[in-house]
Amino acid sequence: MQVINLIKHIYINYFKALTLPLLRAILILTLIFSVNVSFAGEIKIKDLKFDNSDNVVFVESDGLIDLKKPIAPENEAEEEKITGFNEIKKGFLKEPNRAYVDIYNASMDGATRNYELKNSIFKTIRMSQFQTNPNIVRIVFTYADENAKTGDFQVIANDKAIAVRYSKTLNKTSKHQIIYSNTQDKDRTVFFQNASGALMTEPIVPVNDVKDELSRMFEKNNERMAQEIEYKLQSKFYINSIAQSSDGITIKGTGFLSLKPAIFLDNPDRMVIDFDDTVLARNLRNKSFTIGTPEINTDGTVKTKETLRLGQNSTNVARIVIQGADAKNYRAVISPDLQNVYIAKRSDVINTKITETLSVIKSLTLSQDEIEETKKEKIKTTSIEFCLTEPAAFSVFEENKNLYLDLNNVSSVQDNMMEELKKFSPDVKNVRLALDKTRLVFPLGENNLNVQVKITPDAKNLITIIKQKEEIKEEEPVISKAEKKEPSISNLYKVVIDPGHGGTDVGATREGIYEKNITLSIAKMVEKNLSSKGVQTTMTMEKDKTVSLQERCDISNETRPDVFVSVHVNSSVNDAIYGVETHWWKQDSIKYAEIVHSHLQKNFNKWKTKDRGLFKSQFYVINHTEAPAILVEIGFISNTNEREAIITEKRQSEIAKAISNGIMEYLKTKGKEKKE
Repeated sequence: MQVINLIKHIYINYFKALTLPLLRAILILTLIFSVNVSFAGEIKIKDLKFDNSDNVVFVESDGLIDLKKPIAPENEAEEEKITGFNEIKKGFLKEPNRAYVDIYNASMDGATRNYELKNSIFKTIRMSQFQTNPNIVRIVFTYADENAKTGDFQVIANDKAIAVRYSKTLNKTSKHQIIYSNTQDKDRTVFFQNASGALMTEPIVPVNDVKDELSRMFEKNNERMAQEIEYKLQSKFYINSIAQSSDGITIKGTGFLSLKPAIFLDNPDRMVIDFDDTVLARNLRNKSFTIGTPEINTDGTVKTKETLRLGQNSTNVARIVIQGADAKNYRAVISPDLQNVYIAKRSDVINTKITETLSVIKSLTLSQDEIEETKKEKIKTTSIEFCLTEPAAFSVFEENKNLYLDLNNVSSVQDNMMEELKKFSPDVKNVRLALDKTRLVFPLGENNLNVQVKITPDAKNLITIIKQKEEIKEEEPVISKAEKKEPSISNLYKVVIDPGHGGTDVGATREGIYEKNITLSIAKMVEKNLSSKGVQTTMTMEKDKTVSLQERCDISNETRPDVFVSVHVNSSVNDAIYGVETHWWKQDSIKYAEIVHSHLQKNFNKWKTKDRGLFKSQFYVINHTEAPAILVEIGFISNTNEREAIITEKRQSEIAKAISNGIMEYLKTKGKEKKE
């Protein structure tokens, strides 16, 4: 309760004008660093912790930070301040463009530190003891782009910790994001996770140890040297609170939410809904709530109501379980801001005005595509995009072999649009519900492969994508045994190749050499090698350009490859470190990583490099792609000898050959397993 009151106090007095993601950062900060010494005075700055997904830098410190309130500058030339004994100043420098944060009455724990960033608007960060008497620690952020705008740089602080937020979050993108997908998941068992990571069916007492909380909120990539450790938030969506109403429960969060189809279970009756790629706040885990206002029976007893339980089912999946006699009659309505999910009975959803803002479908975009997988089968993809006048409040669910899309605040659909839709797909039906609701029903055949619903962050453009497998009915010519051949590998396998970084994101840099140029060169060689052997290849980018991490994942997931490989060059503040690493995250990628790494190992003596091994690492692209995925760090650009080697065409060709051979061996192994 003290933590909750602290968050409210900070929000009301300091950060009321900030966005919800910033409040989320404050919440994380409070949870992580609440073990600090409880006295006001000089603080000791220990280190910086990086969240490369949301672009937040956490300043790790010891001591209670004495702050009063933020003072906004009157004009851009002045500094922004947070006053108090440990006063914090923010400002900007030019030639080159830099931002700085000064922390007063603070001392460095150790020597000056330099950090080289990847996937960031900054090239480097330097933290040093800027002044003594009074002691001031200065953190300087040097922009990668000399012409970069300096406005998107904010300092957040409370009495426990300090953080710097320095670029837009994922939900600023204009791209469509997956908000519903029925992709099969082998791990959808109905359990929750306990403190040790094991799955249990019994209620779990929350762990309050802050050190344990740190290990949960952040995933440490590798057990390397301290200056090489990176931390990353685990998810695209974070559930931070719930709100109870007379009819239902609203689950509130921040980021991009994505739901999986509901699972229905008996004895007792339950409905399970998974939030994909989501982390649930610790204070909500394994908590149960009664849905709706309690009702009294005629005999004076309280009528049994359905309950909703929340849990962290696995590292990246949050789960809600609705239990009770009417559990299967509940619906999940996604709010127009895409940050909340309203859980209520179907009847209450139908008869409730979800939002005051009504919307109209103003246009439809229809498309179909067919890809011949084999001579007997083809994949048919049907896409229908709805363009709305206002953000949609909607539900997506599957029932009786149909996909239902309920637009809960769409008051009307132009008749000509519905006629156009029915001509395009005669089976699509439109059913009007009560009040302002519109329902679209998409029949799903027996051979349905995948259903996805995507939406833009403004919730005005919604796409329904249905992929189905269809048989080719044309008779095949009779082929003699002598003419029969094994099917080409091109008919069996697809590979997505991801060159690390690109465009404005140059990656690691030394002596004017950019990581992005090396990775693109090697990726093209890998593509050429695999294509020459008949494998279907897709590059996340063919030329040097800026492609976000999520866009890379979307390309892979839409391609549905057999494997995904990302090529990177490593870097360290310790120039003596060198060697090759292969990273994996999901269990289905271990064997793939081992095989590719073994082919790289064959060259280590010739390359005079070090085997740094295999690592389970939660890099964004290998965490958010559905196919088995690895990330190969082909050497250290920060090491002089290794840098001079990996920029040569000869070494790049040898690296590409090793990666290609490893992929081919894995694909052939996979082919044998399929036959068996």
